[in-house]
Amino acid sequence: MSLILKRLTVGSAMLAVAACLMLPPAAAPRAYEATTGVALHQACAGAAPHVCLSYVAGVVDMHELGSSSGDAPLFCPRLEAPEKVGRGVWLYYEQHPEALDEPAALGVIRALALMFPCE
Repeated sequence: MSLILKRLTVGSAMLAVAACLMLPPAAAPRAYEATTGVALHQACAGAAPHVCLSYVAGVVDMHELGSSSGDAPLFCPRLEAPEKVGRGVWLYYEQHPEALDEPAALGVIRALALMFPCE
């Protein structure tokens, strides 16, 4: 009799696992969450300088790609030490705390437009 009980228990557990696997997730997982100004400000403040500089470099790369198609540039980057650019982004957020709740890419573009205006 105990063998029958064990088989029923194992069978019930397998059935429960199969039922859970068939259910859709409660909320669809997102592949990417946009970086906020708060997160970038903290990174540029020294919490993760490599993240700050990599993020800024990505925004610059996308800007260059857009500008190559004939769109007017939003900023005209010059050769500067990456650390100086990171400090400029940090300073932008210090002076514009309202931007902390916006997407970080927007803050980077605004900071770079102030640091590297097109003449």
